[in-house]
Amino acid sequence: MRKGILGIVLAIVAITGLSGCERAKVPAGNVGIKVDLYGGDKGVQNEKLGTGKYWLSWNEEVYLFPLFKQLHQYEQPFMFQTSDSMTITAAVGIEYRVIEDKVIDVFKTYRKGVQEITDNNIRQLIADSLINHGSKLDIDKLAAGGKAGLLESVTVDLRKQLSPVGIEVQKVSWLGKMEYPPEVVEAINKKNRAVQETQMRQNEVEKSKAEAQKSIEEAKGIAESTRLRAVAESEAISLRGDALRKNPEVIQLEAVNKWNGVTPQYMGGDAPLPFLSVGSK
Repeated sequence: MRKGILGIVLAIVAITGLSGCERAKVPAGNVGIKVDLYGGDKGVQNEKLGTGKYWLSWNEEVYLFPLFKQLHQYEQPFMFQTSDSMTITAAVGIEYRVIEDKVIDVFKTYRKGVQEITDNNIRQLIADSLINHGSKLDIDKLAAGGKAGLLESVTVDLRKQLSPVGIEVQKVSWLGKMEYPPEVVEAINKKNRAVQETQMRQNEVEKSKAEAQKSIEEAKGIAESTRLRAVAESEAISLRGDALRKNPEVIQLEAVNKWNGVTPQYMGGDAPLPFLSVGSK
């Protein structure tokens, strides 16, 4: 009789115990951390769960930690102030992975899962770093290329703070453009317009110089061409004169060729008869 009652009690206890149990699954590429929620053993058990399915008691829970690279883009943008009290808004993304050998350390540090750590703890670290380093830049330096240096400083901070815990930060990046105050945007636009107008005027000056130089070169070409023609003509005349001096009969021959056969009616007293040189027979 007593054995029967004891058996019933044990069966009830077993059924009750099983009804309080649940099944946990650790997908491939993840590590599970079993945690006691209540009692004297409350906290992390030094046990990592690999891929598979596990029965948990009523006071146990499994936290999953992906071992592959995590890419998170924060929907809520970050805000910080520059050294000249300009409020900047920027969207940030982060890439990181949890180091497998330090999964237990990660959980012991934050007592949270990956999503909560990303949304809260890592976000706070990014915000603090932006505020710290952003306050050392004025708006001009930031807009003129200081964003890259600021991002590098934030990345260095995160690596120093998260690497010892077991989180390896691979990349921090800006998502889209920073948002500046309206007065800063207007100042930047005015500066860009001034630069563009200056460049246009410079281009016009260069164009005018090029056209002027072209005209000068054309004038030089015409002058050189005229000079060369004059030199050629002068040399031709000089050569012709030398030839006539060396051959005077050529002049008489040309005169004869041009003579119409009529003797001039009027001649000077001592002037010889033109063109004719009659030899003795």
